[in-house]
Amino acid sequence: MNATVTPVFDVSFGELILIGAVTLIVVGPERMPKVARTAGMLIGKLQRFIGNVKAELQQEMQMSELARLEADLRKEADDIQQSIHQPLQDAAAMLAEGAQTPPTVAADETHTEVSVAAAQNEYGQLDLFASNIQPLNSAYRDRR
Repeated sequence: MNATVTPVFDVSFGELILIGAVTLIVVGPERMPKVARTAGMLIGKLQRFIGNVKAELQQEMQMSELARLEADLRKEADDIQQSIHQPLQDAAAMLAEGAQTPPTVAADETHTEVSVAAAQNEYGQLDLFASNIQPLNSAYRDRR
């Protein structure tokens, strides 16, 4: 957002000489230095005032842009939070529904035996995994 600023007063060197000559004739040579000093001080104050106004406007523009960016980031964060929490809420609802329905009992004996065998196999693998972890835990305790 860099905007170029055109000068308000476009005065050439020839025009400055003409203004100085007219001022010298109107004011007179005795009061000319005092008038020039006063004019210089007023021009300096005007330039500082214009610089302060520009700085404040630029700061306000940056603040409004930051506020807009903050609003966009908050909206994105809310969207991300919703996308994370929605599947969790859906899973909790499915679990609640599953907890309310009674478990079905299999009428087929072979199916039950296969399930028991699969569970024993799975638990056997878990026991093997747990026995591998046990030495690591004791080694960790010994290091403390």
